[in-house]
Amino acid sequence: MTRRPPAALLAAALALAVAAAGCAPQQSSSSDSVKKFTGDQRAAAQTVEDLQSAAEDGDEAKICTQVIAKALADRLAAAGSGCASAVHAAIKDTDSLDMTVEAVRVNGDRATARVKYETGKTDRRGDVALVREGGRWRIAWF
Repeated sequence: MTRRPPAALLAAALALAVAAAGCAPQQSSSSDSVKKFTGDQRAAAQTVEDLQSAAEDGDEAKICTQVIAKALADRLAAAGSGCASAVHAAIKDTDSLDMTVEAVRVNGDRATARVKYETGKTDRRGDVALVREGGRWRIAWF
């Protein structure tokens, strides 16, 4: 089994997840996609929406302290100039995308959200791993 990439590549992965931070006014898709879920699935999907919203607002501190898991924030911080700086760089370097949560699987304190990244030309899909920390869902990996 291969290990996760070093912290510098985590920042690149974060860039993919916060790519919705661009200028396109397509904020409603992710929010609308949350409405179709209930319970823990809805709460996990809402965390993806929270990432998009915080990125659009340029609120790197919120992403680091309230949206991503502590372990991921620590790895981003270890990359050099801190978690908020890594997140800021990721947001700055992303193009406009819209994220739509298509499905959520919950297994105890872990969840996986299947997310469609709408890029304008070719939609991509990817999984976002979440963990429950302090009673809230946090993004653990992209």
